[in-house]
Amino acid sequence: MGFMNVHTPIITASDCEGAGEAFSVTASPPTILDANNPSESKAKDVHFFGRHAFLTVSAQLHLEALAQAHNRVYTLGPSFRAEKSQTGRHLAEFWMLEAEWMFTKDIKELCDVVEDLLKHMLACVKRDEGDQDQELGERIEQTFERIGSWQRADYSSVIFLLQRASTKFEFTPTMESGLQSEHEKWLAEHFGGPVFITRYPRAQKPFYMRDTSSTSDKVECFDLLVPGIGELVGGSLREERLDHLDESMKRHGLFGREEYEWYRELRKFGGAPHGGFGLGFERLVSAVSGQPNVRECIAMPRWAGRMLL
Repeated sequence: MGFMNVHTPIITASDCEGAGEAFSVTASPPTILDANNPSESKAKDVHFFGRHAFLTVSAQLHLEALAQAHNRVYTLGPSFRAEKSQTGRHLAEFWMLEAEWMFTKDIKELCDVVEDLLKHMLACVKRDEGDQDQELGERIEQTFERIGSWQRADYSSVIFLLQRASTKFEFTPTMESGLQSEHEKWLAEHFGGPVFITRYPRAQKPFYMRDTSSTSDKVECFDLLVPGIGELVGGSLREERLDHLDESMKRHGLFGREEYEWYRELRKFGGAPHGGFGLGFERLVSAVSGQPNVRECIAMPRWAGRMLL
């Protein structure tokens, strides 16, 4: 598809999602640098970069900037989330395959690209490893190939399905509360394989996602759910209209913050429709290998309260 591999910053000034789950970066010990006389730099509790700095939670915002120049870009790199979650689906340090491309206006196209990418990737794994590992091939078939085209369903419709299900969930499914892991896994089984859930409520998603319309309370996004794992890929169309982006940033309490001004500048003199996605690499390994805990899918796992190496 002509995507260019690019490298994006690991140290950033924003947490991208705006959820406050980023790791801060400071010098050790914190120092104030004298540009005219570096040897006289003194230890002091200040910001090394002159502002707050964080480990990246996603390359997306920077990919959007690079896509303006190169049209189709992607990166595979580390991401960091300061979540306190102790589930087998979460790590503090993990890897993400993220892609961004210009001139896409339809959420269906994003889903098509992700489906084609994963099917091609899995076919290569089966071809190269299937003869030596029959169980691996069978797992891929059971997880990803039970159905032909992967299903698509609107968020509102799946909430209705969950509410009518005979299964007793720990968390009651509601329009406002979002999908929990147990809901995601149930939906993937219900649809008989991978399913794209589209158009979530605006209040549940980050500021950069494009509104479905000027009067809608939903955004043009998707989550790909797969059996046994739940969410594997998330993506959206991005809000390229500056006035709409400003309104969204105001709702999220981000408008006027200096660290997001460069992102606004991308739209200031006119923008183009674009979108992209992020795929959790360890979750993909988990889905393919059958290992239910992503901590077993990375060489040196880190999670809240635990870092052995």
